[in-house]
Parts: sequence; structure tokens; C-alpha cells
Amino acid sequence: MTASLVIRNCRFVNVMTREVLPWELACQGARIIYVGPDASPLIGEQTEVIDAGGQYLAPGLISAHDHNEMTMMSMVPFAEAILPQGTTSVILDPHDSVNVLGVAGLEAMIAESQHLPLHTVFMASPCVPSAPGMEHAGAEIGLAELEQMMQMPHVGGVAEAMDFLGIINPTPERQAMLDWIYDRHLLVDGHCPELRGHTLNNYIAAGPVRTDHESVTVEEQLEKLRTGMYVILRRGSIHEPMLASTLIDQLEDTSGLLLAVDGCISAEDILRHGHMAWAVRQIIAEGVQPLVALQMATINVARCYGLDNRVGLLAPGRRANFILLDNLEQFTVQSVFVSGMRVPSQPHYARFSFAPHIVNTLRIKPLIGDDLRIAAPYAQGKASVRAIGVINGALITDEIVCELPVEDGCILPKVTDDILKLGVFNRYGLGTRALGFIRGFGFKNGALAGSIGQDSQHLVVIGTNDADMLRAANRVIEMQGGVVVANDKRVLAELPLPIAGIMTDINPAELAAKRLQILAQCRRLGSEFDDPIFTLSLAITLVVIPQLKMSDMGLVDVASGQFKPLVVR
Repeated sequence: MTASLVIRNCRFVNVMTREVLPWELACQGARIIYVGPDASPLIGEQTEVIDAGGQYLAPGLISAHDHNEMTMMSMVPFAEAILPQGTTSVILDPHDSVNVLGVAGLEAMIAESQHLPLHTVFMASPCVPSAPGMEHAGAEIGLAELEQMMQMPHVGGVAEAMDFLGIINPTPERQAMLDWIYDRHLLVDGHCPELRGHTLNNYIAAGPVRTDHESVTVEEQLEKLRTGMYVILRRGSIHEPMLASTLIDQLEDTSGLLLAVDGCISAEDILRHGHMAWAVRQIIAEGVQPLVALQMATINVARCYGLDNRVGLLAPGRRANFILLDNLEQFTVQSVFVSGMRVPSQPHYARFSFAPHIVNTLRIKPLIGDDLRIAAPYAQGKASVRAIGVINGALITDEIVCELPVEDGCILPKVTDDILKLGVFNRYGLGTRALGFIRGFGFKNGALAGSIGQDSQHLVVIGTNDADMLRAANRVIEMQGGVVVANDKRVLAELPLPIAGIMTDINPAELAAKRLQILAQCRRLGSEFDDPIFTLSLAITLVVIPQLKMSDMGLVDVASGQFKPLVVR
């Protein structure tokens, strides 16, 4: 057999044995046909031979758990952004699209990805809404819908089972889904922050659930490893609570550790720093050995998801997905090959034509002044209320009790103490809404609104005054999805997100530029957060991450799964 491509003069990274070898690689079309010390017998007249100049040759990187919707990119620009950075495979949970559109959301994502070189494994989202009874979503996924999704092409298992309370104490409908999953030996991803002991065992046993990416302590991660779970470390644009080396230094065997971005990365950070390559670089900087870090982003992921017969290592018969790097510690990707073809530094792929129901998803009337009125139990004075305390770059929030002024029967924000007004409005035509307060956002003036409130993707608005909140929120409704910052009743910057109200297919550089315009205006209005858009999206309405959150139905204490009243006294 003659090779179509041979890579010579490289330092071959063998993730099976954690060695760097003086080997060569040969592929025929999309498949690797040889790895070893001498590929000369496979070189013919038509063979392209690349002298790597002593660079490291490593497998293409795999994100163990990802949500492209959280980057605000649909599949085409997502592939354009991450492929040149060395991410050649992703395990995708389309949870956000399914929250908006149900089964049609997954169907649209698969259709858009069909002709992309990115190797994508989709997982079928089982928990929509993510916390039944605590929020409304645009769809409800039951056993019939799960069966339908599992029959779709490129679906490899069941996505994160984030309704951990509902899985530990299942309804008959949920139990039917769990039994169906168990009987078919399906792969099931997990989402179980702070679960320990008997509660954790009950949760794992239901699937069995095989992975988790939401631990908040090293002790929790160790317990999950010991009870049979793969532990996914998440790195990207947000802050994580533990150093990777703190966990890894306690382990003889690291094969149960995976690495992922989890969608928690901005378009500008992907373009500036990389995608999975940046995640690898981050944990190396935290003290993890480069070859261990590389295993967490390649072979460990492939084995967990049963993909090691195709990707995750450089070996005969596997897909010819590989990267070239100058230095393993700095981990800067120089060249990327997918299916034996070099990826351009700025690829461009044809855009997908979405059906009208995919791009017209906000069924909500424009807001009026009364929609933002927070009634007090008395006409004048002060009220003791609960507020969501947000932290820069963190998903976990605090419950804050604060005293706020009451005037004419309304509870007012206290901007001088960084207590702003907050509203969550159902975008699916139900008319449900919740109002409250948030501390830590930092605005001195103006408002920020977006249709990206995870997981339900409701319309969320934060502001110092009602007029600017109305202007920002109503502009989002006019655009059928997006993010808007406003001040003095005027739109300062906006980012349209017409695809399911949460994504765009503009090129990644244009998206990054629009995001930066919004961030600049947020800082001008007083926010010191690294990324207020992520706070708007992830830290307020994500009712499966502790502590206090807000859905379209009210304030939610995540740990107990109970609503809490806004007014304490």
C-alpha cells in the first residue's frame, strides 16, 4: 500500500504509553496506515512527505463535554473557530437547543454539522426542563422524545443527567426513562455538584451515570473516581475552584480523568488562546505533566466514550486527526490535520439554511413598565429581601439578605450598594416571570439583557432603572434573540442571535468583535467582571448549580430544590 501522506522528522507522542518516540506516521486518505520508525516503504511518487522539523506529533484534541451554543456559535462557525486550534473531535450536549426547540433542536444541529470536517458525537439531552417544577422550557423531553433522539445519526449516548434530585427520587416518567437507558446499556453523562455518600451512589446507580464535570472540591472528585465515575476537569474562560495538580498528585492512575471546555469559553478567547489547547495549557500551568494533560484530552476521552477505535490516539486504522507542536509545555498548536487533510488557519465553510421555526423562537410581547414592578407588602419604609450574589467568573452564587427602600408600595434597587434589579421572563408564550435583585454586577447606570439564560434560555435583564431595562429587553425581543446593553433609553451595543435565539452563524472574528463591544460598554457602565455576558447567561438562571438562582417561576434554592420568597420580612 502506498501512503497519501507521510510525516517524518517528528517527535511522535504516544498517548498509549506516555512516551515520545522517533517515529513516523503514514496515512492513506482519512486513515492512518502506519506508525513506527520508518515509513519509507509506503512512500510513492504521489505521496506528500512533510518534514516536521523536529516538532511534536500528537493526536487531535477531544473536548469531553461541550455546548457550542454557549459560545453563541452555531455548528459552522464553531468548527471554523476550534479546528485551527487543534480540537478535532467534540462530545456535544445540545441541551440548550433542545430546551428551546425540543427534538427539532438536536435535528437542526446534526443537519448543520453533516458536511463539516469536525468529528462530532452528539448526546441526547434527557433533562428538559433541567429542573422540572422549578422552571419552564420550550419543550419537555420524555421517553418518546429520548427514543427519537437516540435513533438519529451521530448520537452516541445520553447527555448530562442534570436533574440530579429528580433522578435520585424519580417520577414514574423519569423512572421509565432510566429503565429504558439501563436496559440498553447506553452511555450516560452526569451533572451532580456536591453529591456525596449514599446520595451519590443512588445517582450513579440510576444510569449508571459515568461522568461528572461539576465537582467543587478535590475530595468530591476523589469520591466520584472511587465510585466508578470519570471525572471531567473543565477549563476555559471561567474560574474553576481547584488546581488540577491537587487532584492528580493524589492518583497513581489518571486514566479516569478527562478534560473539557464545556462551552464555558468566549469566541474571543478561542481565537486568542485556543480551545482545548488552551485547556491543556491551563492545567500544565497548574502543575500537571504535559503527557498526562494530553492523555486527558485524547485517549482518556476516547476510551470513556468508546471512540478509541477511531480517534484519541495515533495508530493504524484510526482517523488521521493530528496536530504538530513546537513545545509540549507551551502547547502552541502549529498545524492541524483532520482526516489526513491540513486545516487552513482561517477555514470557511458553507452556511446552513435554517427553517423559519428555528429562527423565530421568542414568543413574548414587548415589556411595559408594570412588568418590572416589584410589589412590597407595605407602602413605605424598608424591606428585607433575598438577592442573588454573583462572583466574577463563577457559576456558583450566594444568597444575600439586604435591606432595600420601599416607595409607593414598590421595592426599589439600591445602586449605591450594588443591588440592582433583576428580571427573568418566559420567552415561550406562557407569560410567567420572576423579579428580584442581584448583587455584585457593578453597574452604576444602564441595563443588560439577553435571551441566553441557561438552561431554559429565558429573557434575562439586569439594570439600575426600569427605563433602560425595558429598552434593552425589548430590543432583544425585536431581534428575535440576542444580547443588548442600554443606557439613557438608548442601545449602546447589541449582538443578534437569531438561531434559536441563542446562536449566530456569522464568522467567529465578527462575533468576537461584537462581544467585545458589549463588554466595553458594560465596563463603561461600571461592571468590573471579566465577562458580564457569561454572568448573565450562566450565573443567574442555571437552577442546577448552587446556591440561589432565579427561573421564570421564582427564586430557587438549588440544594433543596425549593422556591424561596423574595421578601424575608
